[in-house]
Amino acid sequence: EKCQVVVVCGETGCGKTTQIPQFILDSLTRAGRGGNASLVCTQPRRISATSVAQRVADERSETLGGVVGYQIRMESVRSH
Repeated sequence: EKCQVVVVCGETGCGKTTQIPQFILDSLTRAGRGGNASLVCTQPRRISATSVAQRVADERSETLGGVVGYQIRMESVRSH
């Protein structure tokens, strides 16, 4: 909560992209600040960005483009 930016390093498959952002969002939501949160995860390839976004949306029982989305250059699937 003291830092605006956090960089996480870990082994492949440990949940850096899918689990940690959800833990942070859930914590902020419990504190009544979830509506103001913007969590960003970068991916090196288009397929990674779209598949990770879909996976997280599925895990949260959300529709892609609502709470969970992605942006790749000019293509955007997110809430506004």
